[in-house]
Amino acid sequence: MFEVRLSRIQALSDSTRDFQFIREDGEHLDYVPGQFYRFVFEDLDGEFERSYSLCNFDELYGDTLDLVISKVEGGRATRLLFDCEEGLTAQVTGPFGRLVLPDENPGRLIMVATSVGLAPFMPMLKALETRDMNKVVLLLGVRDHTEFIYGDLLRQYAQAHDYFEVRFCISREPPRAPDECSGYVTEQLKALDPVADTDHLLLCGNPAMIDDAWGYLKEKNFRPKKVVREKYVFAREKKTAKALTEDQKKLIHEKMKKYS
Repeated sequence: MFEVRLSRIQALSDSTRDFQFIREDGEHLDYVPGQFYRFVFEDLDGEFERSYSLCNFDELYGDTLDLVISKVEGGRATRLLFDCEEGLTAQVTGPFGRLVLPDENPGRLIMVATSVGLAPFMPMLKALETRDMNKVVLLLGVRDHTEFIYGDLLRQYAQAHDYFEVRFCISREPPRAPDECSGYVTEQLKALDPVADTDHLLLCGNPAMIDDAWGYLKEKNFRPKKVVREKYVFAREKKTAKALTEDQKKLIHEKMKKYS
C-alpha cells in the first residue's frame, strides 16, 4: 500500500474529468498496462474504496497515476472527487486485473470500449509502440460527441501508426467524420467479422455491451482466453429501506392469511 496526493484536475467533458495523483513516496509504478488499482478515500462518513484503471499515456512508469472518471448520480466518490481540490490524499493498493496485452502479437488485436472504459487501453497503446503489431482496431462507443474523450489524441495516434485504426461509435447523434459510425460498438464489432483462430479481443466498459459482444463472439467459436473482459460497474450510494408502517404490516398480514 502507498499514499497518493491529487496533483491535477482537468475537465474532459461536462461529466468526465482527468485526475492525476502522485505517489508521496516518490517510487515508480510497477504494473502491466491495462491493470487497475484500488483507492481508499475518506469523507465525512469514513473510509470507502473504489477501483480505477490507470489511464497513463505520456508516462507509463513514473510516480503519477492518471485516472479518468465520470460522474455517477448518487455516487459517493463523485461527491468527493468532483467537489474536491488538489491535495486530496488516498491510500492505494495494487495492481490488479488481467485485462492486458497478449504475450504474442495476434493477427488482429481488437479493443472495444464504452465511455471511460477507454482508460486501460491508453497505456496499452503507448506500450504497443515498442512491438511490431500487425493490426490494432479500437472501437469506442459514446452517446454523443461531447463524450469523445481523448479523441484528438487517438486520431493523432492513428495518423502516426499504420497498424492502428480507431472507430468512434455514436448512439445518439449522427457521425461527422470518416472515422465515426452511427450506432453501437457491437454493430461495428460484427462488421469487423472477428476470426477465432487469429484475432484477440479486449473488452472494457458497459456490462450490457460486454455481455452482448461475448454472446456474439461465442457464436463465432471464440474461447474465453482469446476474449478478455472487464466490466465497469459504477458504484451508487445505497439507499436505506424505509421501515413499514403499522397499516402496511397489517395489509401484508391480511394478504398472507388470504393466500395461505
